[in-house]
Amino acid sequence: MGRRALVLLVALILAGVAAFSVYMFVSGIEDEVREGREEVVVFRATQAVPEGQDGDLFLQTPMWEQSIDQMEDVPAGFIRSEEELRAVIGGKVAVGPIAENQILTTDQWVELTTDITPLAELIPSGKQAITVSTDQVRGVNGFIRPGDRINAILTIDIEFDLLPEQAPGFGIPSGEEGETAQPEEETEVVTLSRYVLQGIPVLAVDRDVRPQEGERQEVSVTPEGGTAEGGETAPATVFTLEVDAEQAEKFVYAFENGSVWLTLVPEDFVEVETRGVTIENLFEGDLVQDIFGG
Repeated sequence: MGRRALVLLVALILAGVAAFSVYMFVSGIEDEVREGREEVVVFRATQAVPEGQDGDLFLQTPMWEQSIDQMEDVPAGFIRSEEELRAVIGGKVAVGPIAENQILTTDQWVELTTDITPLAELIPSGKQAITVSTDQVRGVNGFIRPGDRINAILTIDIEFDLLPEQAPGFGIPSGEEGETAQPEEETEVVTLSRYVLQGIPVLAVDRDVRPQEGERQEVSVTPEGGTAEGGETAPATVFTLEVDAEQAEKFVYAFENGSVWLTLVPEDFVEVETRGVTIENLFEGDLVQDIFGG
């Protein structure tokens, strides 16, 4: 073995001894720190829990796990056993949001004592509830609240059948003698934007229900999927509306066949008659003449 190899071997041995000494020293410090400290069982949330979370649903879903922590590191009121966990959370709701991996405590849950009127009891006789959904822009960016009124504007393509005389090839004989070719029916498509419904009362936004007799009733504070990127609350885009049977049919047809925009109206809003907008009257005048002259 050469001199250099011998020196390298000695260096490696000394490095190993030094590393082992450091490890033993650190382990000794950890043992001293842990000495006399009590370890306890705690329960943590495995995912973010929204405000108003149903405790029974929380227990049925794998949203919590057990872990071991130092007594000095846990908050007051922490839950010590699974039996206590079920006793504390069962039949209650989350007071506020609980962060992922946060230790569960008794003061995070409270009994829901407020009487919540079923939505069906808030619907007047002869009316019914229907739920629609838009994106943030078409839904007034979250400014629609329970108790407001809205309008709905529908943009839809309408096909108009042309008369046979107007169709190219009318009256041209077919290849067989004595027979006349049947003209193919042509259509013209016109895109129309027009109010389809006006002054529709809003029963609920997401699951926030319209106030009754001056009292605000909240079924759920933070709806599922109600958080945008960055942790900010996304504007509500799900609306439950109070309609009659004909209005319900119009809403369904509009959302199934066209593009719908909602507008928010003031309390003193009065319905207005409009003729709608197409490309022909969008610019108010003879568009062809304005473009080409003459």
